[in-house]
Amino acid sequence: MPTKTRNKIKSDKFILARLESNKDFKRAIFFDCGVDDLNEFFKEDAIYHKEHLLAETYYFQPIEATKNRLFYPVAFISFLNDHIPITHEEKKVEKKDFWKDIKKHMPYKLSHYNAFPAVKIGRLGVHKDYQRNHIGSYLLNMTKEFFLTHNRTGCRFITVDSYNSEVTISFYQKNGFQFLWNNDKNKDTRIMYFDLKRFKDQSKPILK
Repeated sequence: MPTKTRNKIKSDKFILARLESNKDFKRAIFFDCGVDDLNEFFKEDAIYHKEHLLAETYYFQPIEATKNRLFYPVAFISFLNDHIPITHEEKKVEKKDFWKDIKKHMPYKLSHYNAFPAVKIGRLGVHKDYQRNHIGSYLLNMTKEFFLTHNRTGCRFITVDSYNSEVTISFYQKNGFQFLWNNDKNKDTRIMYFDLKRFKDQSKPILK
């Protein structure tokens, strides 16, 4: 089982921990995930998002690096608060599939809210030397575990504005994310969501 504290989570292979100091952020200058927009955020913008309380960024690295007091991130991920709104009209048309999921997996007394709490993945980047090695999926599973414990507020869903590319969409779908609606299918990004309660109810642990 992973070990969890308020700002970090550890398994037997990796640690996911929050960037805290200016020194931590400066060390991200060596990170390269192959996407300029993501690299720029982690190297230049993440620290300002932290200072202005807009997002928190976490590093993801092998547990052995941490034991040896090394900073060796193979991925970065940032989180911010979010919610999924749903109007009466959207329940019938645009977000009807999301609404079906709500009715199926939530008690009737709770299913009629017009918004549901979530955490958004603002940015996620895996170092280009470690891509296609299931690092991203492992990171998402640790993220799911992380937000099921030590939260100060309710958080039912994880959301992400995924790049609208076949590779990125497929990655999130393989990790259980679904489209919120089809209104953005021709845009640069698509809103996807993952239900944390369904993850919590799974009988076998995900992290190994």
